[in-house]
Amino acid sequence: MTKIFLIRHGETEWNKIGKLQGSSDIKLLPEGIQQAHLLAEHAPFSNVHAIYSSDLERAVMTAEILAEKFGLSVIKERGLRETSFGEWEGRFLSDLAKENPKGFEKFFTRPDKVQPPNGETFLQSQARIMNALDEIIADNDDKSIIVVSHGAAIRLILCAALVIPLRKMWAIGQYNMALNVLTFSEGNFSVELMNSTLHLYNF
Repeated sequence: MTKIFLIRHGETEWNKIGKLQGSSDIKLLPEGIQQAHLLAEHAPFSNVHAIYSSDLERAVMTAEILAEKFGLSVIKERGLRETSFGEWEGRFLSDLAKENPKGFEKFFTRPDKVQPPNGETFLQSQARIMNALDEIIADNDDKSIIVVSHGAAIRLILCAALVIPLRKMWAIGQYNMALNVLTFSEGNFSVELMNSTLHLYNF
């Protein structure tokens, strides 16, 4: 059995002001760095064999803070990147909704039917992310690992793990620095915890 501590990165400026990030490489805010330290300090787990991260800086910064606690190095995996939102990246969600209400509303109501200009579909993104996660799991049989990724990317993993259709992906909450716990055994996922941020309030 492989145990996966699946973690969303800490808060960024674009998270705070409502800009779509996608594959844009944005750093953590000081608040995001503090969030990562809080999880490292109050992590509800102690036995970790490896730490993997999306190669985008906000995820790597988060993973490096956790890696220091566990005395590990961060393994960067491009396949764990956030969905590419193409020409929508760096735009305010509110502006996109105003400019193209019929087209952009599907981003939330029918994400399975959306493809941003010059970006990925969520189906393409899910296939990429799950391929990366499958390889990581294969390399870590009977181990406990941390995987740091992104809001939509983690929702796509949870949809796959729970066999939920992509059109329901936004029904899954996923806050900055949220912790999710999954196990994988004999070809099947079990989800033990989703979207927990209790560590951020455990002073």
